[in-house]
Amino acid sequence: MNKQSGAIWAGLGLIALGIAFLVATLVGWEKYWPIFPLLGGLAFLAAYVGSGFKDSGLVWIGVAATLVGLFFFGFTLGVWEWEEMAELWPIFPLIAGVAFIATFLAERARDWGTLGVGLAAIVVGIVGLAYTIGGLESDIWKYWPVLLILIGVFGLLTGLFARRRKQ
Repeated sequence: MNKQSGAIWAGLGLIALGIAFLVATLVGWEKYWPIFPLLGGLAFLAAYVGSGFKDSGLVWIGVAATLVGLFFFGFTLGVWEWEEMAELWPIFPLIAGVAFIATFLAERARDWGTLGVGLAAIVVGIVGLAYTIGGLESDIWKYWPVLLILIGVFGLLTGLFARRRKQ
């Protein structure tokens, strides 16, 4: 990134931050504080785009922070009550899983382990939501880790096959 594009991104970032602080100050911090993780995530995604789609490491934090900000807006804007966090906490593994899958898709050299971790996190999130909301019977709950084992076997085999191809 050259100095001019760096100055442009810094300027845009400061403008966005100023607008966020102004809105939060005028309207109230208690409802709009999730703008900060949201804007932070969008800044990381913008940096990824600014890198010419080369630095896929920016994607995970960009997607995760953006989704966390949106999730917390659900609480501050009244979609959910804070007491519901006891049931909605599995959203966090879901967010991590989506971020890992986005990173996998952004990588030029696909790392299948990233996909496996993403799928495992999504499984944990879905099973967790089904359990906390009451959609899983106790017998099914006992065996859901089999899905994690299968995803782990998939990751192990893809890693072994990738190593064999390099030799």
